[in-house]
Amino acid sequence: MFNLFTSAKTEKQALQGYKITDVERTRKYGVAANSLRMLRAKASEKFKIAECRVYLAQDGVEVTDEDYFQTLPAQVLFVVADKDTIVKTDFELMYNAIKATHTELLNAGELARQFVNNNQPEISKILYDAQRGRDDLIKRSSRAEHEEWFEGIDDRAVKTKEEVMKRRGQDRIRGYFYKTKDELTKCSMYRANPIARELIDEMLELFRQLLLGFDYFSCMFDRSCQRRITLEEPDDKGDETDAQRIPPKKLKLVVKNSLGKNCRIERYNVALCGERGDFRCMGLWNDERCRYDGHRINPYASRENLILFQVWNLDHQVDISRAVLPSILDNVERMVAADGDGVICKLHGRRGKKLSVITYFLELFTLHNLKLVHIVCHDKGVHELISNGAIICDRCEEYKYIKQFQRNVRSNEDALL
Repeated sequence: MFNLFTSAKTEKQALQGYKITDVERTRKYGVAANSLRMLRAKASEKFKIAECRVYLAQDGVEVTDEDYFQTLPAQVLFVVADKDTIVKTDFELMYNAIKATHTELLNAGELARQFVNNNQPEISKILYDAQRGRDDLIKRSSRAEHEEWFEGIDDRAVKTKEEVMKRRGQDRIRGYFYKTKDELTKCSMYRANPIARELIDEMLELFRQLLLGFDYFSCMFDRSCQRRITLEEPDDKGDETDAQRIPPKKLKLVVKNSLGKNCRIERYNVALCGERGDFRCMGLWNDERCRYDGHRINPYASRENLILFQVWNLDHQVDISRAVLPSILDNVERMVAADGDGVICKLHGRRGKKLSVITYFLELFTLHNLKLVHIVCHDKGVHELISNGAIICDRCEEYKYIKQFQRNVRSNEDALL
């Protein structure tokens, strides 16, 4: 089977500076590292923790994946802790400090929150109308034109709001990829069975190539993108760099040429906002539209809006953890148990040969299954939808797409050697 995960060579990464601190934020050090392993080793030495774990201070996410670590910018602050310690985010620490010394302030804040919740439509409309009145600031794009908007964004190479928002979109989709990779590769079946490992590695590599080809759907939050979403669902029947792989720009062409203009993925490669940068909530996972007229935001308008936009979520209608990933593992297990024999494609009644990579890709990473929602409309309960992923045969259109894509990737990689 086609597999670049285990065969691709990686060049040694250059050292970058990072910051590490303890759980209580009482000690902070600067360290240089070129890998997650090196960072952990230095953190263990500094804090005298034999088997330390590292977490992003901003949101408390544990960093376990080397590829994900390589996407993080320099000077990120990591919290270092042992395996049994509960790590609090920066916000939680600040909240607890305020709670300990200024209870009356929090009480006032709670009253204000209740007032806003009870009068949400009216207040949201006032705020949105005020935002629309700031057209001059909204239209400004460059760092020089609206320097306040870029406060806290240290990367001076980023010159425009659109570039920032592209990266924000990419980061969210990258997060889903690394979550998928982590969940699939840590299971016992992956570690113990070579066939399962090969099937999963092939799928992950195809995911990576498709994501790179679609630029991790960077246009999702980019108001300069000319293709925009329509809320009506279409009929659906049917930058990470690596010197040893196809360059991103060329891979985008490979994707386009391989999958064709009518590819099921291409229709979801669109911006979620209008040309001014206005976003509207798409509603609960099982609703056709948002119930609240005030669930709107323009992160291009101000730094405050950009910060608030972080709590708007991309919500999977078919849940990743409860539906999509279990479906992948179940189908891999069926392939392994049958050793390729006796597994039948339900569509054509023929011997199954592959997993439906494109169907799973659509469910994991695209607007086929993702809705941009205000935090109020993000339902974290059980979503009663199942994955459409399956085992496919050589008569399936999806099988032909995958084989053609693999041939094109191989030929382009051969040309680089």
